[in-house]
Amino acid sequence: MKQVLTVFQYTFKEGIRKKAFWVSTIIIMALILLLCLAPRIISAFDKSEEGSQGTEGQAEVSSEKEGICYFIDETGVFEKHMDAFQALYPELEFKSSKTQELSALKEDVAKNEKNSILYIEDQEGVPFIHVVNTNFMKGINADKAGELSTKIWQAEFLTAQGVSAENIAAAQVPLGYAEESAGEMNLTGYVLGLVMTFVMFFAVYYYGYGVAMSVASEKTSRVMETLIISAKPSRILVGKCLAMGAVGLLQMGGLLAFGLACYGILMPDGFQINGIEISLSGFGADTILVLILYFILGYALYAVMNSVCGAAVSKIEDLNSVMMPVSIVAIVGFYLGYFTSVAGGGSNALSKLAVYLPISSPFAVPFKILTGDITTPELLLSMAILAVSIVIIAVLSAQIYSASVMHYGNPLKWKEIRKNRIRNS
Repeated sequence: MKQVLTVFQYTFKEGIRKKAFWVSTIIIMALILLLCLAPRIISAFDKSEEGSQGTEGQAEVSSEKEGICYFIDETGVFEKHMDAFQALYPELEFKSSKTQELSALKEDVAKNEKNSILYIEDQEGVPFIHVVNTNFMKGINADKAGELSTKIWQAEFLTAQGVSAENIAAAQVPLGYAEESAGEMNLTGYVLGLVMTFVMFFAVYYYGYGVAMSVASEKTSRVMETLIISAKPSRILVGKCLAMGAVGLLQMGGLLAFGLACYGILMPDGFQINGIEISLSGFGADTILVLILYFILGYALYAVMNSVCGAAVSKIEDLNSVMMPVSIVAIVGFYLGYFTSVAGGGSNALSKLAVYLPISSPFAVPFKILTGDITTPELLLSMAILAVSIVIIAVLSAQIYSASVMHYGNPLKWKEIRKNRIRNS
């Protein structure tokens, strides 16, 4: 235990002294601060716009139009309702045009992105709506133009059948609707789940890489030879993994506390996006505890594998190439967890695989916890599988680490690893 503690203290101090630790912490804190300030900035702009509309409303009505909408009506029905289209797009000047001018008007729209064409074609007595814009990002909305045209056509048809204007207006009243969810997922949980998936991958990968870099640096600088005298290789492995994990927990815990403080102080009460309130009501102490536990387990899995990579190189320049297999496994696990979380359902077989597969569960489970898409038995089974996998891989990694940590030169073969392991045991 004393040997593990000695290695732990040395590695932990080195980890928190690095510039990368402080630079990444400051950058992430700045991003958190900006995200929490964004709602207040948006609210301030909304209030200023409302004030300007109230004091300068008359000036806006009489202001010059931004562009032109060329209106072509082959049916003769819609042109007399041009005021309705003008009300839909008050920033445009609607001009009546002819079908013969269509080609020239298209050339004009192609050159001027503020202009558009609303062409209503007569197809055997039934109107067909054409909307022409410079590109799909500019101009008038075809859905809105089609919806208004449909109402006008229905009103004209019903009027011809002798239906009163009052009955037509009553029939065209839009029905109210609301979308509800039977499950626990909401917008906040969904967004936080995606954020935590990326954060978990970054933390697990970054600090796992830190273990490999620490081992490789000490091996190539011959510091490892001094450590080997005072501690067994397996104790060094445990001490380094624990130390880098503690550095990761320290940073993540600090960022989490900073984020919650910024949310509580800066986020306006009842702030909504598209009518959906942003709330952290589901982000309780039990959720935070489980997320921290999954970080520890995910980090432990990849840290022991990365430590072997660090021990396998004789030059620091070779570390990235040796780590490639572990990196591929981590990326595959991340994408499996990410895509099944975003696109998969709770009953989807691939989604279930991502929850139980050790390489992907650290990235898939946090999303499902925050969206309420995982049951307690599934969570416990996922943890158990991950914990058992860590023990198995840790035992194997410790043996390989012990055999290769003091080896320099060409990479060891399996027979040599077994001989060195027996010699060092």
